[in-house]
Amino acid sequence: MANRTTYQYLPPETLDSLRNIELVARHLVEGAMLGLHRSPYHGFSSEFAEYRKYTPGDSLKYLDWKVLARTDRYYLKRFEEETNLRSYIVLDQSASMGMSDSAAPVKFNYACYLAAAFMYLMHQQHDGVGLFTYSDEIRAALDCKSSRTHLMDLLKLLENLRPSGRSDAEHCLKLIAERIPKRSLVIIFSDFFDYQPDFLAALHHLTFKGCEVILFQILNELEKKFPYKGLIEFEDIETGATIDLESAACRDYFLKELERYNAGLKNFCDARKIAFETLTTATAFEKALLAYFSKREELF
Repeated sequence: MANRTTYQYLPPETLDSLRNIELVARHLVEGAMLGLHRSPYHGFSSEFAEYRKYTPGDSLKYLDWKVLARTDRYYLKRFEEETNLRSYIVLDQSASMGMSDSAAPVKFNYACYLAAAFMYLMHQQHDGVGLFTYSDEIRAALDCKSSRTHLMDLLKLLENLRPSGRSDAEHCLKLIAERIPKRSLVIIFSDFFDYQPDFLAALHHLTFKGCEVILFQILNELEKKFPYKGLIEFEDIETGATIDLESAACRDYFLKELERYNAGLKNFCDARKIAFETLTTATAFEKALLAYFSKREELF
């Protein structure tokens, strides 16, 4: 992006890291849904593919008149689309994504860095990308486009987003799934802590439509390790409710419940061929992305 404007979630130093990721992504073709690819579907874009015979009802717009003059036969020019992939970023903007500590970024900011990186890579692949954000309702919705101007609009929007409100993922994801076209790539960033336990069922609609769905669970290290000591007052970021707990007495219970909860999410996703990845804000997002793409390359 040869532009003097600096974006918070895509600073110049990040672009060098993304070039390494781009080299990995280049090997993932349309069947893997991510990667610099040539579409196997034919349309009428800039690069010529082949001729086919004219059949009644075809538009004459792409009739090759020179071939007609030489052979007295009707042939249409067919062109190869550079891409057919539509990609959508879905960001959980609820208040629980606002958790942070002195050693790591806010979970929502970390998700925005990842989202910006995917947006950039998709733009480099000439793939269209759209954006949805949600909490108790859909907060933002930008259509899928592949232009450079659209990418800049997406990056500017990310900078103005702030986590707030209580998550209603079941309702919001259902509405989002209805608006996303068939056979799209859908990448969802969230901590997936929702008060409605069946919220993931809303994703079944996306897989039914032939979409590839990737879930990135963003957690803080404090949530994964529960390193607290002594009597601690905990606050629900979304509701403001507080409770005093003796850390040592509830640490094992909390960690076991988190493990059980995530195992349930993973089983749900595996059964529906949905990719599920857990990341923590303690890991540099460039390193997390490179590890993810390297793993996908092994799968495909």
